Amino acid sequence: MTSCQTKEEKVINKLNALAERVENKADSFTESQWENIYNEFESLQTQTKDCDFTAEQMKEVAKAEAELTAAIAKQKAKELGNGINDLINEGKSTLEGVLEGLNEGLSGSEDAAEDAVK
Repeated sequence: MTSCQTKEEKVINKLNALAERVENKADSFTESQWENIYNEFESLQTQTKDCDFTAEQMKEVAKAEAELTAAIAKQKAKELGNGINDLINEGKSTLEGVLEGLNEGLSGSEDAAEDAVK
């Protein structure tokens, strides 16, 4: 027996399911999967325009959209933070290499100066 849901209820359920999926699995999404998430969200937002929501349903839609947007923002901020940390670590490694090269160059200059004095 199938449940008879209105199109409004279907859209709300899909929004909630998408928000839950992003909240629970965002760490493992590929770029392609993120693109699908964005497309699905956009499609659902378009579908909401064709719905005649009650005031209570509008609250549910707003809540689901807010949760989804927050989950996406949280994940993207996390990725940005990781990217910044990676850049800092790369810069640190590069700087250490430059300093090591300078130290070797200075050490070599001292050796050359000592050889010149002898």
